[in-house]
Amino acid sequence: MEFSKKYKLSSKLGSQRKRKFGEIFKARDTQTNETVILKAVRLDTSDPSIANRLRAEASFSFDFEGLPTTIEFEESNSTFFLVRKYVDGVPLDAYWATLKRKQQLLFLKQFLEKLRPIFDHLKEQGVVHCDIKPSNFLIEELESSFRIHLLDFGLSIRTAETKINQERKLLFPLGYAAPELLMNHLALVDQRTDIFALGVVFWRLLTGKLPLTHPNPSIFTNLQLTHPLPEHSNISKKMHAVLQKMAAKHTFRVPPNRMNPEEVSRLLKQAMENRYNSINEVIDAIAPIKRRFW
Repeated sequence: MEFSKKYKLSSKLGSQRKRKFGEIFKARDTQTNETVILKAVRLDTSDPSIANRLRAEASFSFDFEGLPTTIEFEESNSTFFLVRKYVDGVPLDAYWATLKRKQQLLFLKQFLEKLRPIFDHLKEQGVVHCDIKPSNFLIEELESSFRIHLLDFGLSIRTAETKINQERKLLFPLGYAAPELLMNHLALVDQRTDIFALGVVFWRLLTGKLPLTHPNPSIFTNLQLTHPLPEHSNISKKMHAVLQKMAAKHTFRVPPNRMNPEEVSRLLKQAMENRYNSINEVIDAIAPIKRRFW
């Protein structure tokens, strides 16, 4: 795979599983000597949707701390590549693994406070990330604190593009995605969709596993669409109540594909109204929780 001579590759990043979405390299800009991240997709071997995802990601460039900035995006007959600023950090789940249990609640509260301006900015810009998961958060350690970086906007949606969103058909991964994403009711999507996924992320951090999983894809999908987050011995009742509200969903008694689409949309919207409306509401809900009740 050929790249612009402007960049000198230093190492390949990501696991084999993740590289199905293209290849990711740490590189150096030979003109500025700046370290960058270079994502590449070779068109002759890749699913076209992967190139579309990279193109979509390139269109989301921010001048805001904690959000990615696109330095360059280039398309040729054989290759797409996206260059973004490099962030020296570790994925959220890896950072969490270094914490002692007594540190976890404080970290979650600090994490939310640091996430607040990022979510507020995205809301102002009318952007919904749509792929919130531990690997898309990088924790940059500072001398006495940390900074959050939210990555990978390849599945993101601009809420103002209602007609485009209605016509798009995207494949959202099972595990963290809200029902309105899994069923492609993209006209409903707003920040409550990301808050849903954040609730699932917190559940996973606290328990060490994803909720509602199953080896059978059909059963897994049904669990994700209709079942509430289960209780767990690692999660206090107070915290569980918060996570449940973050990830509120409708319990479908009939498979949604057998229902009228308008009725499905109405029920999805109704469930979204049971979630917190903003990251500020989540912060207020978690703030009173004490470690002795943890």
